[in-house]
Amino acid sequence: MLQTIREKLTGWAAFAVILVIAVPLVLTFVGGDFTVTGARFAARVNGEEISAVEFQRVFQNRLVAEQQAARNELPKEVEAQLKRDALDGLVLTRAVTQYVRDAGFRVSASRVIDRVRNMEVFQVGGQFSKPAYDATLASQGISPAAFEQEQQSLLAVSQLQQGLEESSFFTPAEFRRLISLDQERRDVAYLLFDPQTLGAAITVSDVDVQSYYAANANQFQSLESANIEYLEVALADMATEFVPDEEALHEAYDRDPTRFRSDEERRASHILIAVDGNRTDPEARALAEEIAGQLSEGGDFAALAAKHSSDVGSATRGGDLGFAAVGNYVEPFEKALFALNPGETSVPVKTEFGYHIIRLEELRTGSSRSFDEVRAELVGDLRAQKAQDEFYSLAERIDDLALENPTSLEPVARDTGLVIKRYEGFTREGGGPLGTNSSLITAVFSPGVLDGSESTPLIEIDETHAIVARVAQYEMPSPKPLELVRGEIIERLRAQRATTEASSRGQTIVRQVQGGKNLSEVLAGLGLKLTEAGALTRRTPAVHPDLLSAVFRASRPSGKSVVQGVSLGDGGYAVFELRSVVPGDPESIPQDQRDQLKQAMAQRAASGETGALAEQLRESADVVVASDLFKDDETDTL
Repeated sequence: MLQTIREKLTGWAAFAVILVIAVPLVLTFVGGDFTVTGARFAARVNGEEISAVEFQRVFQNRLVAEQQAARNELPKEVEAQLKRDALDGLVLTRAVTQYVRDAGFRVSASRVIDRVRNMEVFQVGGQFSKPAYDATLASQGISPAAFEQEQQSLLAVSQLQQGLEESSFFTPAEFRRLISLDQERRDVAYLLFDPQTLGAAITVSDVDVQSYYAANANQFQSLESANIEYLEVALADMATEFVPDEEALHEAYDRDPTRFRSDEERRASHILIAVDGNRTDPEARALAEEIAGQLSEGGDFAALAAKHSSDVGSATRGGDLGFAAVGNYVEPFEKALFALNPGETSVPVKTEFGYHIIRLEELRTGSSRSFDEVRAELVGDLRAQKAQDEFYSLAERIDDLALENPTSLEPVARDTGLVIKRYEGFTREGGGPLGTNSSLITAVFSPGVLDGSESTPLIEIDETHAIVARVAQYEMPSPKPLELVRGEIIERLRAQRATTEASSRGQTIVRQVQGGKNLSEVLAGLGLKLTEAGALTRRTPAVHPDLLSAVFRASRPSGKSVVQGVSLGDGGYAVFELRSVVPGDPESIPQDQRDQLKQAMAQRAASGETGALAEQLRESADVVVASDLFKDDETDTL
């Protein structure tokens, strides 16, 4: 069935092809028994192979993402863990998809298409582009057949999740308990000790600064850095004076006759009556003929499309499919469309999707541009191509010359005519015009480049810049002078002491109250007073989140108020008085909110059940891992 999806995707509708299904399973697995054997696959799950190519694709995607986030190469142990995480996810997914397949969950090709056509990533100008679909999959090393099979499997898993959600059961008592907690209100007053206010009155002596500096000298080190020399190849500097001759321009114009010609395009609307599990072919044909009869009697096409069309995406637009040229629809649909005149409506047309009633809304004739009209564009294209050729040629040349002259860039500069540039203070965080390119950083701080015995290889900074660099001088990390960090130390000490002071004051008050004293009297003696917060809910935004969490963790008052304290994430301290607790009342909640809460409970229950099922499936699965999969990590088992 899926072998024909690609043809269908070029069919009657402007489909957005990619299907990125975020199956709501937050699942991991550890432990378990893994058998290791020699093979040219990543793993087998109950006899089904996970290919080495698939594993490498998932692992490399994770690796690149982590490297970009870290702005550097990752330690070997981190890469090893990423490999295990990649295999973990693939094994778990395979075990779950096997289960849903064996349990009878099925997803039709039409449903896959229905889901993918709403994605924007492969749309060009709001319409599906088959070349973009093919090119994007190819760039990821994924065949269309494998991609489509994967999406069908994941849709089946989502059916499982939805089924568990719809079958989740909870009692009225459980629901009332949820409402009681979720809508609970707590009457609170509180006192905050602000570290910034306290810190403003704290004096830090010079002796304190010197003592802290001496005790924490390793925290005040300069970054290791390198003063580097480099040669840069820039695409913008290439072929600036190049002027292509007339013969080359005419050859470029004639090379692709379709480039400067637009084909006739037709904007169609349609009403699709699908043949699927809910409607047989005779039933679909009868309904299509009935609708065609209504249209012939003056029926409103848009209204009938909205009411009857199985193509949900276009039905909301009155059946409008937008403009399309020859080759975008399946043959029966296209043949009928291109036989119509503007404003005409076809009889029901059968395709593999069902029965279509097609109306031609508008015709846009094709056009072509002459050589003279596009001459300037051709000049720009050939100049850009010339610049690209010169860029790569020069980049390759300086890479070879730098390898031949490892201790100096002078010979390379003389040979190429490039000017040696310099940058001082390049660190492991990058710097200046060289940015934060992780490959350059890794190369500059490699042993051979640091000691001056070699230059870096050619590093592509981006698609338009490449450089070769060498280290002229290396600076090891060294202690920063005290005067340079004095202000930072003063602020640290002030913040530490303010935090200690806030905690001490707050805890003293709490101890006094818990010892039997009256909170109001204790505060009055200190010249302080509570801030009346009133009735707080779990989502009150105006209260510090650490304080709000502590308030709802506190025990309910029994006869007298509860007084507690809590340290805050900003270094402050809060003392609060919990006076009363009012449970949420289900009867006071509007019906739509109650429905939302019920849905939330069902989703949480389904997630838990899905997670437990997936873990059970994984534990019972027969997993065989290729013996050489983790050989670089000096281990052969998960």
